[in-house]
Amino acid sequence: MRIAIFSDIHGNKEALKSIIDDINNNNIDEIICLGDTIGIGPNPKECMDMIISNNIKMVLGNHELYFLKGTDIDDEMGEGEIKHQNWIKKQITNDQNEYLENCTLYIEKMINNKKILFIHFPIDYNSKDDYPFHDLKIAKDGSIRNVIESLDYDLIFIGHEHNNFCIDNKLYDVGSSGCTKDNTTLYTIIDTNTFNVERKSIKYNRKQFEEDLLKKDYPDRDLIAKWFFGIEI
Repeated sequence: MRIAIFSDIHGNKEALKSIIDDINNNNIDEIICLGDTIGIGPNPKECMDMIISNNIKMVLGNHELYFLKGTDIDDEMGEGEIKHQNWIKKQITNDQNEYLENCTLYIEKMINNKKILFIHFPIDYNSKDDYPFHDLKIAKDGSIRNVIESLDYDLIFIGHEHNNFCIDNKLYDVGSSGCTKDNTTLYTIIDTNTFNVERKSIKYNRKQFEEDLLKKDYPDRDLIAKWFFGIEI
């Protein structure tokens, strides 16, 4: 069995289209998205359409939680970010909302005696907060190693931290497939017969993406364009 995994598309429909096209040519049995399909980029609705129409399983990222539960769940949310999330709410259709309401925080699989976890980012299982994810800083200061050592899984796939990395061949951050600063995107394939993990880098239509971003004057767009996509407006 071959499973394709990607995360953090963030409204970049051109990157998502290229990933799906490449997956369709690569003998993939199942596709799992690790969340943050919406937010930041210009095309959240179109990306959700592609997720649903291609029968892609998705776990909830923090941006989906903002949509479902409101921005109050994150006490670090700034005024511009709140306005941006309110804009996102107006883009999502009722069918997409229903799909998101049926998504879970994680997917577990037992395959060939290995227990595999697919999740946006490690969560505090003891927390009763609506925002359950550990602080992103654990990926930067190395303390994420302590978190994953306490989890009873053989393999863990996460996103959220936009730079891909691997720890002890147990935890794989697949990186952000949407927040790129050039014309390349990426996704990951795991072969559950050999448990080989492969990262694929492919091209996408960057010119069309930039045109989409520039023609939509949405909240925080200029700051987002610079920091997440390397585009000066």
